[in-house]
Amino acid sequence: MQKSARFAATFLSVLIAGSALAADLRPVKDPAKIDDVFPKAAKIRLLNVWATWCIPCVIEMPDIRAIDETFGDELAVAGVSLDDMIPDAKKDTVVNFLDKYRIAFPNVYYTGNLDDLADTLKFNGSIPITIAYDANGKEVWRHEGKIDRNQTIAQLRKLLK
Repeated sequence: MQKSARFAATFLSVLIAGSALAADLRPVKDPAKIDDVFPKAAKIRLLNVWATWCIPCVIEMPDIRAIDETFGDELAVAGVSLDDMIPDAKKDTVVNFLDKYRIAFPNVYYTGNLDDLADTLKFNGSIPITIAYDANGKEVWRHEGKIDRNQTIAQLRKLLK
C-alpha cells in the first residue's frame, strides 16, 4: 500500500509540474498589444521574435530560456512567434514546440500583418531578432540573428546596473 501511495504522490507532483510548464501562448493581431505580455515591474523587457520553421531560432531557444532563468523579476522575457506567416500554420505546432523546450516565459502567436509588426519593432522581417526595452518601453539594445548566451547575459547585466 505504501508503494502505491508513493506512486500516486509522484504522479501527482509530475502532473502539477507538467501543468506549470504548459506553454503560455497568446494570440495577438495588433503589434501594439505585444507589450501587454510583459509584467510592468520588470526593469528590462527582452523580446525575441522567432518561428518554429527558423533554424537559428530553434537553435537559440535553449539560450533564451537560460537567459530567462538567469535573471529574477528584474528581467522579463517574451517571444513573438511568426509561425502564422506561413500557409496552413497551426497554433498547436508552437504550443508543442514551447512545451518540448520547456519554455515558461510568455509567447505571442502573432496573427497580424508582418509589415505592421516590422514597422512597430523597426526591423526588416529577418528572424531571429532580440530586442531589449527599459521599463518605459525605450529600446536599449538589439541583436539581429542568433544570440550568444554569454554575451547576451553580460549585456543584460550592464543594462540592469
